[in-house]
Amino acid sequence: MPPRKPAIFDLELRPSRPMQPRQMWLLLAGVALLFGLMGLRFLFLGAWPILPFMLLDLGLLWWALGESKRSGRQSEHLRLDSDGLELIRIQPHGPVRRMRIEPYWAKVELESQGEGSNRLWLTARGARHPLGAFLSPAERAEIAHVIEDGLARFRAGHR
Repeated sequence: MPPRKPAIFDLELRPSRPMQPRQMWLLLAGVALLFGLMGLRFLFLGAWPILPFMLLDLGLLWWALGESKRSGRQSEHLRLDSDGLELIRIQPHGPVRRMRIEPYWAKVELESQGEGSNRLWLTARGARHPLGAFLSPAERAEIAHVIEDGLARFRAGHR
């Protein structure tokens, strides 16, 4: 593989993960312990039909925490160097998608959606690529400025 050229910017966007895997297991164990104690109480009171629903709740919590962990694998990598602009999108359940975008035609759009919400787009020659859907509105605005500045430096250096 040839050596990589110096980057004007090299961004890796990832969703923030609210919990580490160890914390997820501790939460699941704590809820299981609490449900176990409550289940014993219900069993002694003769309300045993509640127990399957508690197990179902615990199973759904385990599934939701697993999906949260898998969604943390999602990322977007945006790199601009003298060869051009490359967008690599990694989905948590799907393939890796690579796109080359001509930086001379690339434009950053920060679309306001009211009430402090926004969407970030990278457009070039009629194609629109969403960026950072998993980021907060403030983070998308910050990333938009970084990309705009990088594209302006690229165009200034290649006239």
